[in-house]
Amino acid sequence: MSEIKVMSFNLRIRVEADGDNFFDLRCPKILSLIKREQPDVIGFQEADDVMRDMLAKDLPEYVFLGHGRSKEYDGEGTPIAYKKDRFYLHGFREEWLSVTPSTPATRIKGLDQSGCPRVYCCAELVDRETKKLFAFYNTHLDHKGKVAQIAETMMICQRIEQGKLPYVLTGDFNARPDHDAIKMLLATKETLGTVDATERIAGTCHNFSMERIGKGDMSKIDYIFTNLHVDPARSYAIADDNSDGCFYSDHNAVCAFVNMTNPETENEE
Repeated sequence: MSEIKVMSFNLRIRVEADGDNFFDLRCPKILSLIKREQPDVIGFQEADDVMRDMLAKDLPEYVFLGHGRSKEYDGEGTPIAYKKDRFYLHGFREEWLSVTPSTPATRIKGLDQSGCPRVYCCAELVDRETKKLFAFYNTHLDHKGKVAQIAETMMICQRIEQGKLPYVLTGDFNARPDHDAIKMLLATKETLGTVDATERIAGTCHNFSMERIGKGDMSKIDYIFTNLHVDPARSYAIADDNSDGCFYSDHNAVCAFVNMTNPETENEE
């Protein structure tokens, strides 16, 4: 089996009001983390143009894909980065989570969605070792509307089902495990074979608070879902603290190991 290390990483957007935790000050810590962990493919959330360029400059072994969610295709987005020596790129698309997914900055009208348009990215990658193709999805759901989160999740599930490829889905879902959006994803186990690779991980979002970390009072909103072979017991969140003056983010990055053989489909031809 060909093992692939997957990471989901909410970077926290570049906001000067964060003070010591401003992205430019955290960036060396983020780069050190990625270089130490060596994920094969990463789904980032809350990454703008400056942040993507800063990371890409010092991570030449990765290809960065994706753009911002605004009408001008800039600003905050959900880029994907993959190791160029591990994968071939078969195809890529980025769509807005709306009824007009190709129209920039569109939202789901009539629902409780915030003013932020939401997107997902999908990179279809060929594993150089096994020559097998899979789809890597990455998203960041709305932070305000429960109904909007459900609708956005439904759209992503439809795209996954239409794609008919083995898949991995990373993201900040802004939803705890008991949320209907997460339940909807897990309900696709019957049709897609979906597993929450992060099911044993507790909280992931601490909002730059050592008090919340110390109390274990962190929200579980970051996930890795897949229908590839995965052992959730091996998945982990990367611990953080501000002992060197800043956190690496207000979320803990999460990692999982997937294999390009699925026990339910490996004998199919």
